[in-house]
Amino acid sequence: MTMLIPVATPRLWWRTTAGNVRRWVPVDPDIEDGHQRHADRDEQRWPLIAAVVAQVGDALAAGAWQQDPDVEGYGLVAIDGYPGDLTRTEQDIVAAWFRSSEAVQFDPWFVPLTNGRHRLWATMPHFGTRLIPIRGDELGYANPADTEVMGAGWADVYAVDVEELDGLDWFDGADPFNATFRAALITAASGRFPSTVHRAPPAPARVGRSRWWRFGT
Repeated sequence: MTMLIPVATPRLWWRTTAGNVRRWVPVDPDIEDGHQRHADRDEQRWPLIAAVVAQVGDALAAGAWQQDPDVEGYGLVAIDGYPGDLTRTEQDIVAAWFRSSEAVQFDPWFVPLTNGRHRLWATMPHFGTRLIPIRGDELGYANPADTEVMGAGWADVYAVDVEELDGLDWFDGADPFNATFRAALITAASGRFPSTVHRAPPAPARVGRSRWWRFGT
């Protein structure tokens, strides 16, 4: 029996290669922090975890998921044979990757990342040419409650984000996952709230100057 993997806000994700992600996690976080966060880190089979994470990203990009009827803002992805022989801990790591409160999360134009340093460091060597799904950060605030706090000019924030995104030489806007992410940004820049679960209409072609990100490390 295949278990469904819940994905928070499936229309607000993007993806890229491990080589690009290394800009956000250039060194082992445990070394950087001066202590090992998870005592069982080296017991996990990170190649298997990376393979499932990439498969979920592929399914989302292909639209091969269903809206969760019980949890608002979530999609459900079925991966053939999942969880297979993954341990409970390995399944928890996969689940956390896509869970709202623990998602691997940051924006392409902004450093540092919001969440996921340890999981990215452990899995990056095992993705190969496959793409890593990452939940966008700022788009999560494009909703009535948070934009009320942001003030009347909230849409201008997302207009700048679109410009920053379009200035990234490495961001693959032709990827369907990334195209949906960009379309959601454009929706927010127009003063509307992007759907977290429904496919956005095609967005205009990218424009902008060449930049890596808004702030450097």
